[in-house]
Amino acid sequence: METDKQFIGDILTLRNYWLRQSDDPKEVVDGFIHSLLVMVDGDSGFNDFHHIQLVDTTTKKPINDQRPLHEVFHTENK
Repeated sequence: METDKQFIGDILTLRNYWLRQSDDPKEVVDGFIHSLLVMVDGDSGFNDFHHIQLVDTTTKKPINDQRPLHEVFHTENK
């Protein structure tokens, strides 16, 4: 399967999982965001634990090079 289609398929799987977990929209969205960031950080089996590097196209600097984004999300989403 093409990498882009696999990535979108994994995102849809995460979405469907979180939609079944709660009727609270904030809990569903927060859970989805967290799971997506875990996947981007390379800590998820959905993408075989591969890190996805996000780069700011203006500065050319990595966005997720310092700390895992799911940890930043958890800290900032209190």
